[in-house]
Amino acid sequence: MKTLRIILTISFALTAATLVAQSRHYNSQTLGMGNGGTAFIDGYHANFLNPANLMINNSGRKPAREIGLFGGLGLQTGGTLLNQSVYDNYLTTGLVIDGTTREDMLNDWFGTEVTNTRSVDLNMFFVPFGFSNRGKKSAFSIATRVRTLNTINLNKGFMELAFYGLDSDQFGAGREINFGLNTLSYAEISVGYAMELPIPFTGLIESLPFINGISVYAGVAPKYIIGLQSVNLDLNSTLTVDPAGTPNQGLSHEFDYTVTAFGDIASQLTDYSNARINNPNAKLDDYFNYTGSDIGSLGSGFGLDLGVTVEVDVSVPALGLLGKRQVLRVSGSITDIGSVTYEDRPAFITANDTFVFDADAGDDSIGDYFDAIADSLENDVYGGFTSVPASSQKYELPKMFNFGAALTLGKLTTTVDYGYAANDVGRNVKGSSLALGLEYRFLNFIPIRAGSRYGGEATVYSFGTGIDFRFLDLTFGLMALDDASEGLNVNFAWSGLVFRF
Repeated sequence: MKTLRIILTISFALTAATLVAQSRHYNSQTLGMGNGGTAFIDGYHANFLNPANLMINNSGRKPAREIGLFGGLGLQTGGTLLNQSVYDNYLTTGLVIDGTTREDMLNDWFGTEVTNTRSVDLNMFFVPFGFSNRGKKSAFSIATRVRTLNTINLNKGFMELAFYGLDSDQFGAGREINFGLNTLSYAEISVGYAMELPIPFTGLIESLPFINGISVYAGVAPKYIIGLQSVNLDLNSTLTVDPAGTPNQGLSHEFDYTVTAFGDIASQLTDYSNARINNPNAKLDDYFNYTGSDIGSLGSGFGLDLGVTVEVDVSVPALGLLGKRQVLRVSGSITDIGSVTYEDRPAFITANDTFVFDADAGDDSIGDYFDAIADSLENDVYGGFTSVPASSQKYELPKMFNFGAALTLGKLTTTVDYGYAANDVGRNVKGSSLALGLEYRFLNFIPIRAGSRYGGEATVYSFGTGIDFRFLDLTFGLMALDDASEGLNVNFAWSGLVFRF
């Protein structure tokens, strides 16, 4: 059991240290506007959503250069395991969680089948540094991003164990107890370049009604990817607790788990597994002491982000009350093309065994008996794994197709975005979503943002505000969903310390 605890501790520590949906890049501006932004996001953040937007100035008042010394933070958590209605109905009303109340709660949470699974995602991005420079005909930028993608899933039987304990009435016939965890963390160094493209027949186009000027921008942002850490755990098991009154009442736990690990984690667990061949009394604690010193050296890869934006001056005197600047942008991009490969000492850690606990202590004292049980669990049962060399593991990036439009009428901007997730990586779930956003700049430096995103059966709403001066951005965005079937989903973004000059 301690072996599993060690692996879980490592994985959760990675999540905290770097601390359904789509894995589209966002910042405090775009999250507050429904998590769109394909035709709106600018500055160095454009590297990760639409590099063509390095050429745009979405508010019309920003200086040409932007630098982020702590350039942005985004947190995402959500999934069917985080069921707010279950929490409100059963865990905050003073109910005693037993009998039919406990049964009803777990049925509302997981359904009636013991094999039903619920999951939760815990993801984060952090931009340690970003810089962009916008010229008249071209722009360039450099930005770094650290990304952590985590998924935890467990079945109803696992949660029954948490709420029933070792109840023979519940587990007398045996129940499946399954758990899975995937964590993937990597850093990106992205270099962006955008330019204005020549347009044939410009004069003819600008002679059309409502078109006072038109520009077309294209951008590209190749990136080098550094693998920070990856650990995958898959546990499948059956727990049986003998009914009360059975002679020598006990329990049995038939388990089968696999851990995919790299670097020092894999090496230390392999060293312990090899040591047990010649020394059955080898202790796991003597071999496993992971410090994280190998983070960043486990793998590498390459990625690419591409985009194009058409910007049209649609100034109409009749709309002058909203402001003189009236611009329409239409954009498209493909993001996160590429992969990262983890190849430093890959290993599969596997175990398939049955732990049988006999409650009869015999002639042993109770203390000595349970000390022996604990030692056996750590080193002989759950720690009795084998380590098998594995091949390198290649992970696709969460690729997205993004299309959007943004209409700015003075201080008011409205956006619409369509996104299609091309794979099931991170928070990506293959399929489409639609985002609508709105920003009004009160006193020209207090943005009020609101939006919504539609996808599947759920609608998510967002809000954002803060202060956004010409030279400084200190804003935040928040998106939340509470749905009985989709679970609780919360996204948060903070601009960080962004200076413009």
